[in-house]
Amino acid sequence: NASGTSSGIVSTANQTFAGAKTFTGDVEAKRYVLTKSNITSASSTNINLSNGNVFSVSLGTNITTLSVSSFDVGTYLIKFVQDATGGRTVSLGTDYETAGGAGLTLSTEASATDIVPYIVAARGRILLGNPQKAFS
Repeated sequence: NASGTSSGIVSTANQTFAGAKTFTGDVEAKRYVLTKSNITSASSTNINLSNGNVFSVSLGTNITTLSVSSFDVGTYLIKFVQDATGGRTVSLGTDYETAGGAGLTLSTEASATDIVPYIVAARGRILLGNPQKAFS
């Protein structure tokens, strides 16, 4: 209606929320709230997507298999941080896809930070963006 008070009307104005909120319906509102999760690398490292959408992986060892659990369609970021030694590598599990099948190559300098955006399109389809490399 003209007053904008009908049920089902969604405001396009900026909204501010205080405290914990629960969203229901078709909107994937939780994807708009950045939640960080810290992970320490192991040879087999798992990212549990139910723990957030921004992950910080401290590379103290090579990751021979980077896997994902709790698939949740949405947009995510991974921050990879080399330890003081550097030279750590990451090998992707089978759920990851890169443009042109190029794989993932990270900075290897000691203490370097790389940021990798990615989209979970569906179970088993994680589309990695180009890494932003060598923040230090």
